[in-house]
Amino acid sequence: MVQEDDERTAKQNRWGSLAARLEVQCEDVLFMETEDAGPSSIREQQPAQQNGDAGISVANGDATPPPDLRRSGSAQYGTGPFTDGSHPSVPYQQQRQQNEVLQPPTHEEFQQPQPLPASPPKRMVTSLKDWIVTKKIDMEIKEATSTLPVSNIGMNPHEKLYIEKCAKIAHILVAHLAKNFGGANKNNDNLMSADSFDAGTDDWEPKPQDIHEDCITVTEDEETGDIVDVGFDIFRNFDWDHDSDMDGDCLISSSDEQKLGLIFEALGKLLYNLFMGGGDVPCPTSTNTPLSLLGEPFHGEGIAIPNEDDILDMFRKLPKNDDLITSTMRSNGNIPMPLCCLVTDILHTSEIMRGNGCGSLSNEDASSCFGSLFDVYSDIQQMIDFPDAFLFASITSRWELVFGNNHMFGRKKELQQLMDAAYRVQVSNAASNLSSTSEKAHSMRRIKEAIMVSGHAGSGKSRLVREIRKPLQAQGWLFLRCKFGNTTQSEPLSVIALGLDEYFSSSVVCCRPAVGSQNALVRPFNDACSCSNVSCPRRVCHRLETLIGLDGLKCLSQQMPSLGSLIGEAYAHRRDSLNNINGGLRGKLHTHLLFGTLLDTLASFSPVLFFVDDVSKIFFNELTLDLLDFTILTFLASVGRSQLQWADDSSLELLTGLINRAVAKSDEDCNMDRLLFVGAYRTDNIVEEHSLTTMIKEFEACDTINMTQISLHGFQMESLNEMVSEALCLPRRKTKSLSQIIHLKTQGFPLFVVEFLDALWTEKLLIHNQADGWEWDVDAIDLKGISKSVAELLTCKLKMLRHDVLSGIQVLSCFRSHVDFDILEAVQNYDGRSSTTMIPALHTAQEEGLVEKAGPTYTFAHDLIQQAAFELIPSTDRVPLLQKLVSCLIPCCMQEGGSGTFLFVTVDLINKIGSDAVSNNPTQSQLFARLNLEAGKKSIAMSDFSSAVKHFNSGISFLCANYWEDQYELSLNLFENSALANYSEGNHEQVVIQVNHVLSNAKSFEDKFKSYCVFVNIIALGSTERAIEKLYDLLRTLGENIDPNTISPQIALGEFLSTREILSGGKKDVFMHLFQMTDQTKLMTMKLMSMLVLYYSQERSFMTGYLVCKMIRISLQYGHCEDTVFALAIFATVLVDRLIDIDEGYALGRTSLSLMKFYNTDNLIPRIYGILYGTVFISKDPLQSLLDPLLKACRLSFSSGNFEHSCFNTILYTIRSWNAGKKIHLILNELNAFAHQHKQQSHMTILQLFLAPSYKTLCALSGTPLDSSELLAQLAAASTDSDDDIIEAAKVKNEMVLVQVGIVSAISNAFFSRDFAKASQFILKYQDFFDIPHTEKLPINKFEGIFIAGLVSFHMARETREAHWMEKGTSALAAFEKWSKLNEWNFEHRYLLLKAELHHTKGETSAAAQAYDLSAEAAVNHQFIHQLALTCELAAHYFGNIGANERTREMVQRSHDAYMEWGATRKAKSILNLLDGS
Repeated sequence: MVQEDDERTAKQNRWGSLAARLEVQCEDVLFMETEDAGPSSIREQQPAQQNGDAGISVANGDATPPPDLRRSGSAQYGTGPFTDGSHPSVPYQQQRQQNEVLQPPTHEEFQQPQPLPASPPKRMVTSLKDWIVTKKIDMEIKEATSTLPVSNIGMNPHEKLYIEKCAKIAHILVAHLAKNFGGANKNNDNLMSADSFDAGTDDWEPKPQDIHEDCITVTEDEETGDIVDVGFDIFRNFDWDHDSDMDGDCLISSSDEQKLGLIFEALGKLLYNLFMGGGDVPCPTSTNTPLSLLGEPFHGEGIAIPNEDDILDMFRKLPKNDDLITSTMRSNGNIPMPLCCLVTDILHTSEIMRGNGCGSLSNEDASSCFGSLFDVYSDIQQMIDFPDAFLFASITSRWELVFGNNHMFGRKKELQQLMDAAYRVQVSNAASNLSSTSEKAHSMRRIKEAIMVSGHAGSGKSRLVREIRKPLQAQGWLFLRCKFGNTTQSEPLSVIALGLDEYFSSSVVCCRPAVGSQNALVRPFNDACSCSNVSCPRRVCHRLETLIGLDGLKCLSQQMPSLGSLIGEAYAHRRDSLNNINGGLRGKLHTHLLFGTLLDTLASFSPVLFFVDDVSKIFFNELTLDLLDFTILTFLASVGRSQLQWADDSSLELLTGLINRAVAKSDEDCNMDRLLFVGAYRTDNIVEEHSLTTMIKEFEACDTINMTQISLHGFQMESLNEMVSEALCLPRRKTKSLSQIIHLKTQGFPLFVVEFLDALWTEKLLIHNQADGWEWDVDAIDLKGISKSVAELLTCKLKMLRHDVLSGIQVLSCFRSHVDFDILEAVQNYDGRSSTTMIPALHTAQEEGLVEKAGPTYTFAHDLIQQAAFELIPSTDRVPLLQKLVSCLIPCCMQEGGSGTFLFVTVDLINKIGSDAVSNNPTQSQLFARLNLEAGKKSIAMSDFSSAVKHFNSGISFLCANYWEDQYELSLNLFENSALANYSEGNHEQVVIQVNHVLSNAKSFEDKFKSYCVFVNIIALGSTERAIEKLYDLLRTLGENIDPNTISPQIALGEFLSTREILSGGKKDVFMHLFQMTDQTKLMTMKLMSMLVLYYSQERSFMTGYLVCKMIRISLQYGHCEDTVFALAIFATVLVDRLIDIDEGYALGRTSLSLMKFYNTDNLIPRIYGILYGTVFISKDPLQSLLDPLLKACRLSFSSGNFEHSCFNTILYTIRSWNAGKKIHLILNELNAFAHQHKQQSHMTILQLFLAPSYKTLCALSGTPLDSSELLAQLAAASTDSDDDIIEAAKVKNEMVLVQVGIVSAISNAFFSRDFAKASQFILKYQDFFDIPHTEKLPINKFEGIFIAGLVSFHMARETREAHWMEKGTSALAAFEKWSKLNEWNFEHRYLLLKAELHHTKGETSAAAQAYDLSAEAAVNHQFIHQLALTCELAAHYFGNIGANERTREMVQRSHDAYMEWGATRKAKSILNLLDGS
């Protein structure tokens, strides 16, 4: 019984509370005037009785609900949820009258004055279901009868209107849900406060079943059709069972997130129904899915049960639900894309919340999911505020609108401060006009208003004040502006004068003087002009003339050109008087009087907004600005970076005088109370001693000045996100991730935000997609650095940080730009105690935008911040701090492996300490020198020669006095390695200096040897002969007495043949079983001989073979070494190139490669690969397979500093790339890269005689213009040398390799341009090079030149009928016949083409055609695209000569296509000319 009584009491309490709510709601509903609008419409009349007529019975806590009573929300759309809280029944003007003085108008009220409310509208209440049906029927009828065109968004006006109304319904509906659902807004920081989020007095929590079209009512204005309100029928789903839970705390036994997920699901389905005009959300996994998709079909009892893979495969084939919903809404309902995304995102959020909970959203889901119902409300609010962008998506970027002059973000409070000041001035003037004798009014008039707007550059000071200009001008204000720049003004007062003169040159100037007057300005004041403009400049001039006379006008006109023109026109009959007036601006007091009178006169006609731009750029002297009475003009900061701090002293004194005038004059005589004065200045340009600071303090101390300080900072995150959202036309929730990064990178300053976004767009980190809008990669943007301006702003933050945070940043600033966590962890005890606060301190710095963290690496956001942080360390504390950090890191250097991470960081800190700081500590100095030596060696191993030079030089600086005696080994190593690093870096003068140190102080020849070798390389750059002489001298020191003058070619040949016999057959394998050489004298001898071989090989001297034989014999006796490998490679080259012993040369080359495994291959590759792959292996290996090893040789030549072989490797790689038919544009790119490396080493010979001519030839073939920004293009364009000049220059320099290359290049250029006369001249001129009659002596490495010479010879044989040309061509053919048997891949197509040309020359038509076709086929099969082009070109000429037009066109087309594929665009176009004659 007790339990039943408790339940009955609880039920009565619930019904009592509900009845009271219904009574209030009944009053709202009964006072509505509605008409029938469908089966569920309600027509209510004014009640005769308060309760009875309404059908409500309230007694003893019970009530009987009427069947059609529905819950209604706010009374009028726009005064319901999220309004400012003002009562809708109180007219705006009435409120203003009540609060005329006490409550100033808001900025919005100035912009848009509110009209008086109209009479109460007639309203109609309908269920949402019936509303949808009715509107769809009405819309279909109107569409059938309408002739209105479809808009640019693909919707007719009726569809567009329906969508707008649906958005309003959704807006109010979601507002009710967000206000009343208990679990919707927990832990949601984005939700508005209760004051701003007012959704009525609902205190019920909706259930998912309440969010249904049958349970929702729509209130619509009958006359306008506007949506007035949306409500819920609280009875339709009410559980009348007394056991039901009326509070709704236990809708389901689940978490708040899961409850909210159910609400989202119901809301998504409802909105789909609403926007589509009826229908259910499509589901891809419906029960209509064919069973065949699940596996094998059913066959009676033998059911094929699908396995897991079959089911997963079925779901993969089904469309995603989001895509299906969007496609359905777009195709079936023509619904705008933003609404499709809204519905799909709501439903997707529902799935996430019901499945994983709101807190487990992945990064992928974050932008597409809602965090709360308020986020949904915010999306719909944006759709209503900016329908074109957010509802209909007719525009996808409002960049100009948002960042232009039409909208202001994040400055509502500051704007209101400006308007409040103007309002106080206006009230003060009105009070004084009503009662001028009143003490109160007198007091109000005496209080002056001043506003100073301050902020960092880019904070939007100018933009802020510009925002109030338009509303104030609409109220009759006159706007004047003077703008100071950061340069000295040529004339005193010029800026202020021009600012005032702007008024006389503006559009307000009137050209209508009073009728019948020859001189309107001398007429009475009211008759000066006949226009209706109260503040007409003519009237102002007339007033000025009466106050200061013509002499005063003349003085003012000297500074104001427009004023001078106006009075000159008006006083034309007194021009002589004007010209003869003496004086001008006579002294400070007279100046202040004239300008003050001018402002006083302007203010007497209308309120004046006097804008002084950039106050902080004025250099103040004796300034005591006394502000003027009536209207307060804020100092406007104009667009740009200039600020008032740049004004001249005279201008500031004038401003002082103007204010002094306002205070000095009596209220009856002065109109200065109608002037508003505002200043803006940069805080980053002002110091405590600045005159502006003094002026502001004087203002604040003055009891007659009400000083308002407005300080601007960066946008808060919410305001910035609003700005970005509207700029990109995307909902705020989707731009939040981007805005967070922008806020961190720009600190929210408007100018920096715009610059950063523009940079993202320029760098394609922010991409606009016409279909989907803007897209970006958050991770990529996060890696983008900040600008210098933002860095300067962030440095100002350093001094304001907590001590522990600043200390952590200062420690970080001691290192380089990037610091790993391991380093910071190693130095955490640098001050003798565990610095556990360092990492948290850096985390705080990261939040402030000062430091960035990528993985385990910390870095400063900008180098300026790092510099500023380091400079904040007291100079006396820097060295001790660095020494403490070094002490922590040195043990780590000793323990680490080969990475050198700790070593480089430690050495960097050591070098910041400097040698002077440790000069009194020899032990520490020696340690620091040794660590620099190790760092330099590691830098050389990493091919970082520049850093190596710095480390070695720093190490030398730490050496103590008498270091060659006390620290001999350390000194020797530092100077030796410094010479080597400087040589690799191209610092040849420094090489000589360091070498001289070693040669003067080293104790033995062995200690001097490395320096001698470097020194010889330096000598060779100037003279190879001198280098060779020096090498023979060094060899004699080692006991090798070789006199080159006693060695003849016959002796060298005999030595070579005997050595070949020793290595013939399988005997060469003996090297694989030899021990390694250990005799230091012989090792040095081998090194010197290898240098001689290199220099002789460049001259093509027989001494190359002789010295190589000597090296091989020493190796057979004392063991092999690295130079043995080099000697074998050279010997193989001589076998192939001189003795034409290809088989033995190829085999010995392979032996040389095998021997490399005993040594550091990276050191040997630059010396060996070019020789073997460029000259030896070409005889048997495919040309294309040789390019990668040759390119590797080039790269390692540069990276290891082996520049002696870099020229040779570059030449060979470029030639073989041409031979192999590599794409021309790739070769051009590589040539530019080679040129950069050779320029660094001052290798001008190869640049001028090989790289530049090759680049020019390839550009001519491809039609590539010579880019003036590239070195080779500059050299090629500047060079006027002919092919002959280049060859002769190479001969003079004794560069025989370049001579041979030049000859082949010259004949090739002539041949491809079909200048056969020039090509034939080269063949005859350099007969010794081609040596064509002696085919048994033709070296295979000359195959390109011999091939072109053979083609030219056959052509000349046909042209001249001279027998010697036929003989030359036949000899070339015989050589290629032999070579094609050795290497069919490389030489068959060339042999067949020469054979075709022979048949062509002999007139053997059938054989020629067959040979051309076979040659083309071989070129295709062996992947020589350029040879295919050449073959088809020559075949086209042949077929054209015999009149075979069809074959001619075929070959021209094939040749054209092949040349295009190769990259020879210009050559391909010239081939088409052959069709003109076909």
